[in-house]
Amino acid sequence: MRRSKRHMARSLIQNKFMSKKVIKKVLLSLGCLLIIFVAWQGLKKVPMEGDWQEQLKVISTAEFNGDLVTVKNVRNFRYSPTEKDMHPAYYDKKYDLTQIKKVWYVTEPFNENQSAAHTFVSFEFNNGDFLAISIEARKTKDQIYSIWKGMLRTYLLVYIAADERDVLLLRANIRKDKVYVYPVKLEKPENARLILTDMLTRMNELVSTRPAWYNTLFANCTSSIAKHVNKITPGRVSIFSWQLWLTASADELALKHGLLDTDLSIEQAREKYSVNEASERVGDVPSYSLDIRKFKD
Repeated sequence: MRRSKRHMARSLIQNKFMSKKVIKKVLLSLGCLLIIFVAWQGLKKVPMEGDWQEQLKVISTAEFNGDLVTVKNVRNFRYSPTEKDMHPAYYDKKYDLTQIKKVWYVTEPFNENQSAAHTFVSFEFNNGDFLAISIEARKTKDQIYSIWKGMLRTYLLVYIAADERDVLLLRANIRKDKVYVYPVKLEKPENARLILTDMLTRMNELVSTRPAWYNTLFANCTSSIAKHVNKITPGRVSIFSWQLWLTASADELALKHGLLDTDLSIEQAREKYSVNEASERVGDVPSYSLDIRKFKD
């Protein structure tokens, strides 16, 4: 009986020892795999060429000349009757940086994903021009956007200068996603110029000296906008805000930090600044941007 107990105790000790050895081997293997994965990601170079999707094929650039900036390849696509039926168009346009009248913050919560949204900024000028800057993942023709793949080095980061009839008509009239166009509250009027200049400068860098990867968490549309805001006013938006990742609530974050020019609650603001009904009613006309902003008091 005593021998049997000793044998059982010895077996338990041996099994425990073996279990620890197995666990150590598993952890060591996982650690090695993690190191290899991190090294692979770190060494992965940003490709400057590729078989890009049609709407991401031509890149916008900006040429500064004092108070004037010429933006080349402002995208002005039409999508009809479906999003896949693209009618490509671009134009070059000169903008006076001293004549920015207002800045607008646009959010598009996705119908298919209740936690995510696309956000971008649009600049209104005194002469009635509008210039939208949309920060996106640049995908090749064989790629489909994935939140999970976006956490890895899968897509390029790209800034698209666009006509509002491209980026808003697509989202409101074709996709039928909810679209909100909020007026931005600036601490100083000159901040509008600073933000646009900074965004256009970054747009140039991404296609020349500083190409970068898109990242679902740290370099997405919303977190990138926050970086521009914080560059003008350090600490204005917390980089640890969960709404920078779960972007469907990005407008709530903007309101919380005093970035939206309204005293309304987020529910009231969404109701007032929704442009879907107006966009459907107005359609593709030259005065589109002005017409959809006739908000009810």
